[in-house]
Amino acid sequence: MSSKKPPFSKKKRLVIFAIITMVGISYAFYNSQVNSGFKHTVTWNFDSYQNGTIPQGFAALSTDQIPSWVIISDTSAPSPPNVLEKLPINDTNDYHLQLIPNSPNVDTENVTMSFKIVSGENAKSAGMILRFIDMKHYFVLMADSGQNRLSLCKNTPDFLLCIYEKTVTITPGEWHTLKALVSSQGIAAYLDGQVILRANDHNYLQGQVGLWTKKDTNALFDDLKIEY
Repeated sequence: MSSKKPPFSKKKRLVIFAIITMVGISYAFYNSQVNSGFKHTVTWNFDSYQNGTIPQGFAALSTDQIPSWVIISDTSAPSPPNVLEKLPINDTNDYHLQLIPNSPNVDTENVTMSFKIVSGENAKSAGMILRFIDMKHYFVLMADSGQNRLSLCKNTPDFLLCIYEKTVTITPGEWHTLKALVSSQGIAAYLDGQVILRANDHNYLQGQVGLWTKKDTNALFDDLKIEY
């Protein structure tokens, strides 16, 4: 007498489990977005600073030894007249970090900003830092116009690991928007209003926010907003 086969094979059970998990993650992000109850907002549009100056507190929170984050005027800015420019400095740093003064150290937040990648010989990548703990422990949501990809990367003491990536269109010389919805469930990343990545990652559960560029990338930033 032959034995009956189980109603679901191991492969089918794994597929069903994966589907249920993705639905659960999507619901968690949605639930976090709807019920987050953000009570505080910090906004940087850089319009209160004079052209050619460095915003107060920025130099002390930069990884660059010489000032390379300055205010300039840009008529194409999402909120003219001023933006923050990352100058294309050729140095030995692979990455350039600029923390935001008074950035909250929280586990749940909604971070949005506008950016424009202008140029770069060795790289054309810019983005936002999330869950910054220290120089060796943070996430970066990276937009790469050279490779046309959006990546969520985790910086570790040894490597920058870009585990979550999607192919997107990032046009140099044009303004784009980045948004990161951060919660205890993970990080959801948006480009130009469209959700691109969902990462169910529980590393570095809280931290500060900043700006980021790679190598000699010249980029502009505007309208950084942190809701928490």
